[in-house]
Amino acid sequence: MQLKPFARAAMRYPLTRVLLATSISLAVILPTWARPAMLTANLATSQINVRLNPSTQSGIAYSGYAGDRVDILKQTQASDGYTWYYVTFDHFGAKGWVRGDLVSPIASAPSPSVKSPAVLKQPSPAIAVIPETRPVRPSSGEFTSKQINYFLEIALGAEFSQSGSASKIRKWQGDVRIQYLGSPTTEDLKTLNSVISEVNELTNGGIHLQLVEQPCCTGGVRNPNITIHFAPESQFSQLEPNYQPGNYGYFWTRWDANNRIYNANVLITTTKVTQKERSHLIREELTQSLGLMQDSFKYAESVFYQPWTDVTQYSEIDRSLIRMLYDPKISSGMTQAQVMNVLNTRQAQQR
Repeated sequence: MQLKPFARAAMRYPLTRVLLATSISLAVILPTWARPAMLTANLATSQINVRLNPSTQSGIAYSGYAGDRVDILKQTQASDGYTWYYVTFDHFGAKGWVRGDLVSPIASAPSPSVKSPAVLKQPSPAIAVIPETRPVRPSSGEFTSKQINYFLEIALGAEFSQSGSASKIRKWQGDVRIQYLGSPTTEDLKTLNSVISEVNELTNGGIHLQLVEQPCCTGGVRNPNITIHFAPESQFSQLEPNYQPGNYGYFWTRWDANNRIYNANVLITTTKVTQKERSHLIREELTQSLGLMQDSFKYAESVFYQPWTDVTQYSEIDRSLIRMLYDPKISSGMTQAQVMNVLNTRQAQQR
């Protein structure tokens, strides 16, 4: 049986500037204006450099992602032959230059699904957005189109995934046995127990999370399949060989040929963050290791919010995603079309 690993690194540094100075000869800058645009790239997960000056030789001030919404403030024709745009991310107040082939101006900004300044990223083009119509009503509760759209983004999308590997539902079955190693605080363990209790309630028997002790009992029935390491970030690469440096929280999951997750490794830093931030990381990384593997710029109150955050409770939309993933009608290996077929069938039954 071929086993397929997946890694999703939670970028958990606040947005920082790289103060690099570069001297460059620039063309005359055109008059300024502001118009909406979107960062574009061949891959939906591509990281796009936002530079101090309009040149690939200039220092990198920030990084954005394909799909990020920006406003163009001005443009210039640089000596490399490209048009460069000076853009701003309204939510961060971040500004910088992006090469023209990575920016797609739009005539008028489409109405965002949420009226919030936190909305910087639209759903991936590979994810269909359903209209805001009547709610879909699965047996576990009422799902609105807003919740379903977010589910498609978080459950079927993925950062740093293998090519083509993030287009199916992946989830656990049965018991999820969690052990922790390292140096957790009393508050860390309180958060961990709270997350376990809440997930068990939300999944309504779809899976069962429990803490286990090591060494394991006779027969191996209590062998852990999720290990949470509480350690300094400097030790992460020793604890998980697939760790990508620069993350205060990280997880790596493994699934089988049937897209059933069978193992996960979770890393939580014990340095450089506050207790509240660490409580957030515990909640987010453990939840994402259950199959909700993507981050989003959409909802600041969500634990899946991409920018640096210290949210320590599930929002209502987070709770709906957990219920949806572990609804018995949503199976491992389902594609987006199959998920929508299940939800549309239920919607029709409610009419």
